[in-house]
Amino acid sequence: MMFSRKTVLGAVVAVGTLLTTVACGSGSGGGSGAGSAAGTVVVPDPGGDLGKAMKKAFFDPFEKKTGIDVVLSPGEFDAAVVLTGVKAGAPAFDLVNINGAVLQRFRDGSALEPVDYKLWQAGVRDKIAPVKAADDSVPAYYISVVPAWSTGKLGDKALNSWADFWDVAKFPGKRTLAPGSWGAGGATFEIAALADGVAPKDLYPIDYDRAFASLDRLKPNLVKYWETGAEPIQLLTGGQVTVASAWNGRVAGAKDKGAPVAGTWNQSILQYDNWAILKGAKNAANAQKLLAFMMESQPQAEFAKAITYSPANSAAFDLLPADRSALLPTSPENVASAVTQNYDWWTATAPGTDKSNEEVAIERWQAWASK
Repeated sequence: MMFSRKTVLGAVVAVGTLLTTVACGSGSGGGSGAGSAAGTVVVPDPGGDLGKAMKKAFFDPFEKKTGIDVVLSPGEFDAAVVLTGVKAGAPAFDLVNINGAVLQRFRDGSALEPVDYKLWQAGVRDKIAPVKAADDSVPAYYISVVPAWSTGKLGDKALNSWADFWDVAKFPGKRTLAPGSWGAGGATFEIAALADGVAPKDLYPIDYDRAFASLDRLKPNLVKYWETGAEPIQLLTGGQVTVASAWNGRVAGAKDKGAPVAGTWNQSILQYDNWAILKGAKNAANAQKLLAFMMESQPQAEFAKAITYSPANSAAFDLLPADRSALLPTSPENVASAVTQNYDWWTATAPGTDKSNEEVAIERWQAWASK
C-alpha cells in the first residue's frame, strides 16, 4: 500500500492502536447507513497526492453517482493491525489497498472477500493488465522504481540502466537506495542483481550471494538508505547525492516543479498495489459497488490524469493524451523495458527454511548492513 511501502515484517501490533483504528473505522461512519440513506463504505486514506487523486477520480464521482458516502479513514496502514481486526471480526475498513508483497498474508489469513465481478461492466476484467485481476483482489495501479539523477551535477549525461547506476567512474557522485530491510518494497535486491548483469528473465529466484556482492561494490558510494518516497528527490536536489533510486511519480513531480532531476524507464521495476474487500466488512456490498466503479475506464483515466501512476484498466490509455501516457509506467512504450516484481516469489517459502524469501532477504540485509 502506498502509505508506506515497507512490507511491515516485524511490525508490532499494539492493542491500543488496533482499538483506535477499529474505533476510527466504525465511529467515522463504518456502520451501514450511518451517513447516508444509500449507506457508506470505509476506505483508508493514503493522504498526499495519491489520496487527492483517488478522491477526485474515484470517491467524489462515486458518491455523486450512487449517493453512497465514501468515508476516508486517515492514518498509517499497518497490515498486521488490519489483519488482527479481521480476525477479531471487526475490520476497520471495508475496501483496502494492499501492497503486492503483503497480499499473500491476507490470503493466508482468509481475510478477503471474493470480488463480485457480476457488478462490473462487460469486458472490464479482461482489460486489467499487465497483472490480471484475481478472484479476491484487483491491481489498483502501477508505479515504478527508476534510476534517477541530478541533471545539475551530470549535465547532459544520462543513465540508461542499473549498471550505469553502479558506474561511479562514468557517472561520479554519491548514491542512495531504499533499505533492503523493506524486502521487496524498495526493489533494492532486484536493482543490485540487474546492476550485476542478471537478465530480467533470469531475475527470479534472486541470487542473494550475487546481489550482496553487487551491493558490496556500491557500498563505499552509498550515502544513506532513503526512508520515504520524498527523500531521494530531497537528496538529489540538496546535493547530497548525484544518483538515486526513486519512484517515477516523485521524479515526474519534481521535474514539473522545475527541479534539476531526470530518470529513465529502461529497467524500471514495476510495482503494484491491490484493491481488496476485507472479510466481515460491514459495508461489503457498497465496497463491491465502489470497486466495480473504480475499475471502469473513465475513472481510471481520470486517476492517471491526477497522478503519474498507471491505471489498472489498460483501456484507460485510449482516453489519455499521448503526452500523459508517456509519463506512466505501463504505457505501451514504457512497459516494454520494465521488470515486474514477482510477489509470488517474494512471499513463497525459501528453500530449506520455514521463512519467506522476503524474510530471508531482510535477515541477510540486516547482517550485511551492520558490517
